[in-house]
Amino acid sequence: MGERKPPLDLKAAPLLSAVSSYLRYYAEGSGHTARAKRLDLQHFLDFLVLQRGCAKAANLKIADWDHSSVQLFLDYSLARGESPATVARRLATLKHLGRTMSEQLPGFINPAREVRAPKIKIGMPKSISRPEINKVRKKAEARLSQRKSFNRLRNETLFNFLLDTGLRADEVRTLKLGQLDESLTWIKNVRTKGKRYRNVYITSAIRKDLKHYLAERKAKLEKLLPKYTKSQDRALPLFISSYNAVPENPESFFMGAKSIWRAINELSTDTHLHPHLLRHSYAMDLLESSNDIRLVAQALGHSDVRITMRYTERSDAQVAAALEKSRKNNPRPKVSEDP
Repeated sequence: MGERKPPLDLKAAPLLSAVSSYLRYYAEGSGHTARAKRLDLQHFLDFLVLQRGCAKAANLKIADWDHSSVQLFLDYSLARGESPATVARRLATLKHLGRTMSEQLPGFINPAREVRAPKIKIGMPKSISRPEINKVRKKAEARLSQRKSFNRLRNETLFNFLLDTGLRADEVRTLKLGQLDESLTWIKNVRTKGKRYRNVYITSAIRKDLKHYLAERKAKLEKLLPKYTKSQDRALPLFISSYNAVPENPESFFMGAKSIWRAINELSTDTHLHPHLLRHSYAMDLLESSNDIRLVAQALGHSDVRITMRYTERSDAQVAAALEKSRKNNPRPKVSEDP
């Protein structure tokens, strides 16, 4: 039998090593959540270096991270002008880091566990209206009629695909052709932010346009890869980019995160459209038509229905209008005067 390893000395153990291990597992890749986690922890380490008077983050020990340092970090971030939502996200990252470390390091207690996030005014997520959607579609059609190109067709299809499926931009970016079934009805095994998987439905409204795009995609690939096979095709991304693409490397055909943003934004100079607005629009439309919050949560891939509840928030004006309508439909009975 091997010798039992001595317990980890938390006072002497480097904090940066624990943070780096956490980031390697939970914040790999270029997705928005991964970038946010890296940024949150970098901000905290920078603050902790200043607070503890260290020369660099590598000198920090796990013992330097305590309850008071987390609370001071939140106060410092708010004082610098960061929004309560951003500060709350940074705290959530620290809580998750602490919870992960407490599961792996005997004797470690999560310093962020009891710290409360600043109050956030929860409002209805911004979405794009139907007139705006029609405006974007008309612009996309006009651009394509002015000059036919694969990229313009791809971007138009990408816009409609995001709006039809409610997928996150990074989920669409990493989507492979092989995840779509032959009838273009279902997308299989879409990986969510929480490293879970779900199947996503493609409605009949977009299938005709999707088939047209796939035909053009095939023609584009035949020029780039004259001898590529069906199995190779299915391993390539659904929405391809030939910029810096290398035939031997399927991953080089993926669109970058910024390319997705530019592809959508260039169709909407007036509305400054962001890809995530399309996801919000999908959610609002589905909630309005189904009136089923759990169905919307499942379609969006939310692990907690409370996340989806924000789509049920109503403005003060909407509440006031509903009350006025209620009073008109149910007027108070007139009180008869005593004879």
